[in-house]
Amino acid sequence: MARHTLVKLAPVSGAIAVTGIAHAIVSEERKSALKYNRIDLKGKSIAYMTEGSGSPIVLLHGWPQTSHVWRKVIPLLATKHRVVAIDLPGLGESQAFDVFDTGAVADIISDATETLGISSFHLVGHDIGAWVATSLALRQEGRLNSLTVVDAGIPGLIPDEIFKPSNGSRIWQFYFHAVSDIPELLTEGREREYLSWYFRNKAVVKDAISETDVDLYTNQYRRKHAMSNGFGYYRAFAQSADQNRSFQQKLAIPVFAVGGESAIGASIGAAMNKIATDVTTKVIVNCGHYVPEERPSEFSETLLEFINNLGLV
Repeated sequence: MARHTLVKLAPVSGAIAVTGIAHAIVSEERKSALKYNRIDLKGKSIAYMTEGSGSPIVLLHGWPQTSHVWRKVIPLLATKHRVVAIDLPGLGESQAFDVFDTGAVADIISDATETLGISSFHLVGHDIGAWVATSLALRQEGRLNSLTVVDAGIPGLIPDEIFKPSNGSRIWQFYFHAVSDIPELLTEGREREYLSWYFRNKAVVKDAISETDVDLYTNQYRRKHAMSNGFGYYRAFAQSADQNRSFQQKLAIPVFAVGGESAIGASIGAAMNKIATDVTTKVIVNCGHYVPEERPSEFSETLLEFINNLGLV
């Protein structure tokens, strides 16, 4: 029987309140101090950020972002854990492997963690990073201490009714990005305008993603083939969905499903109940899709509480 707990977390004003961290404040200088490292994997370069020590937490970002999405979260989690944020293949500073179905990408991420000497870990994914994280859990559950998915419509789990025409303003990109060539044709040279639309329309905390942050994301996605690589994950959506639906046995590891109140919300927990027996769902209030950026302290607090309660730290 699945455990499904719904808690709405109110935003914290003033100093950041995080489980086990007394009034931690992350300065802008501290955030910007996070730098990339690189490993070679089958002749390709995979980029990652790392900080802290202890039980490992691996973070996977979404689209249209990079590991920069975790800049406010990493210092908070790193007080207790070794935190590793990996740029997905083909995005950010990581080179593409020319495969974008989440099964293949999950294998790449798994190989990357082994190369980094990480045998078991807590896995956290946001948006398409949650797609990859879910596929990795289904394939290699024994390597994970827990799985956390953050505000994502995961292939094979997202309800069909989400794709009804009346919901077009929320899910149109699933179709648009899946079309060959046209997305590249219409966004080339207008990457900043295109990405900014998402941040304006899908975030509730409007100053969470600054103009400087938008510039950083834009510069990453203006790189040769970067937009196409991002669209590749959507073009492989049906294949990824078929892969996920092929697994019959449910996950036994603890699963944490986090949704923004004005975005996916509690439906992410309902989706994860399809493939897991131990699901905890939390909704963060006054929050849109970009949970780690919009509500970093609340997200870090609830994630650390979830992990600490497992007794595996």
